[in-house]
Amino acid sequence: MWSDIVGQKRIINILKNIYKNKKISHAYIFWGKEGTGKDAVALEFAKLINCNNLDSDLNPCDSCKYCRGINELYSSHFRLITALPSNLKGMDTKDELSGTEENYKVNTVVKKSEEYEIYLEELDKKKQNHYYKIVIPKANEILIDSIREIKRELQFTFSKGKYKVILISCADLMNPESSNALLKILEEPPENCLLLLTTSRVNSLLPTIYGRCQKIKFDSLQEKEIADYLIKYKPELDKEKALFYACISEGSISRAIQIADSYLMDLREDIINLLRETVRGKMSSANKIIESISKGKDRERISNALFIIMTWFRDANYYLNNYENKIINKDKIENIRRFCANYEFDFYKIISITEDTIKELENNINPEILLNNFIYDVGILIREKKHL
Repeated sequence: MWSDIVGQKRIINILKNIYKNKKISHAYIFWGKEGTGKDAVALEFAKLINCNNLDSDLNPCDSCKYCRGINELYSSHFRLITALPSNLKGMDTKDELSGTEENYKVNTVVKKSEEYEIYLEELDKKKQNHYYKIVIPKANEILIDSIREIKRELQFTFSKGKYKVILISCADLMNPESSNALLKILEEPPENCLLLLTTSRVNSLLPTIYGRCQKIKFDSLQEKEIADYLIKYKPELDKEKALFYACISEGSISRAIQIADSYLMDLREDIINLLRETVRGKMSSANKIIESISKGKDRERISNALFIIMTWFRDANYYLNNYENKIINKDKIENIRRFCANYEFDFYKIISITEDTIKELENNINPEILLNNFIYDVGILIREKKHL
């Protein structure tokens, strides 16, 4: 339901007007800051244009077969495409020729693989919560097989007056081959087919893809909106803790969910220990922590690690400049105080190399080597204070 969407009133009105005026394009790019609900809105839009029982305010019914299929992330009228490990190619598709939606195109070996089990778990989490971001180790690209399968499926006929909706989540993860395959579909879009691309890095898309899609930029979310969502997501959270998690998330609901589920909080402890060992010159211990963080070459996890490092140094800089009210890691204020009392650091250079490292991570650089080099560079920019 549209009522489940956090914020984005402007976007919802735009999409409703597109539907009312019967001006649905063949492809849209939903772009904006990570975690602002692009996938969730895309799913509601898919239901809007296919629902059998819309109410007077254009709310999908969530009970007809089209709404149910989209909520389940698979139906004859909907497909979710996401990044996959190379050994799970075709996992985000099912075999239309088999005559059933229950038969995945995978062999027995793949079905028993650890990645496959993780894929099913992540997909189930996405079904339960459309704001959830699917994270699969070694899933760094949207594979060409996934895009080829779209083209094959679009050759089949489907219900008259309905749309075949393809949601490509984190479309910036398409590699050159899958991007070019999608471009061929965009050049000759089939009738009643809607492609929805979501991304937080719109500049990473091929200019030719960007030029063939309508663009809708999503608004940033307020901390209170995210906190209210977290309380709804986890009723056991008190308001103060939910607001704290919302502050740490920096406007991202998907990151706020990770925090509420403890994933990011555990990672933050690893980062604090990593920085502690680095400034003490204990690189052997630091390397072991890096190895643990980089296990599985999970770029999402490493990106979050870099984000945590950035917030730590921002907080330290706020502390030194008497802006404690702006500190995000409020529960770690004593650690920050001790850090600032004992060490000097070049804040602007550290922030700069952190941002550069995040960009390099997006360009398929080996994540473990990248993190090792980054920590070495950061260590050089931190100096122990000489107390008289």
